[in-house]
Amino acid sequence: MKKNLFFTILSLLLISCSQEVGRVDLLQDNGKTIEFKLEAGETIELYTEMDIEYLDQPLFVYQCEFFKDNEPLFSGGTDPLITTEKTKDVLTLKDGITHWSFYGKLDGNVTADTAGNYAIKTTFIKNNAQGVKINKAAIVFVK
Repeated sequence: MKKNLFFTILSLLLISCSQEVGRVDLLQDNGKTIEFKLEAGETIELYTEMDIEYLDQPLFVYQCEFFKDNEPLFSGGTDPLITTEKTKDVLTLKDGITHWSFYGKLDGNVTADTAGNYAIKTTFIKNNAQGVKINKAAIVFVK
């Protein structure tokens, strides 16, 4: 009983420490820039929420550009299907069609070296493979 209570309290503390501070629906607002005011040492973690159907696994990239006070910091791409943690991970196969939905943490974070206004512009790049249906593709920013 005490063990269950400990894990419940620990889970609540971990959940309360992280908060979603932004989300972009990349099917509706591809290439949208989200801005954050960060203090030195604060971190933004990147997550994805996907819901797709396919015959053959598609090739996707989230191309991210990072800015501080409107000046470019760096840019890079990541495969949104490869995450370090997944929740709500549901994968089904019916009549040769895979349906996959999940919420997962993308590799990497953005940590402010000094206080300032930071921005992240994300562009969803996808191939035009036959049989791919994208129901949801979102990037989520957690602080």
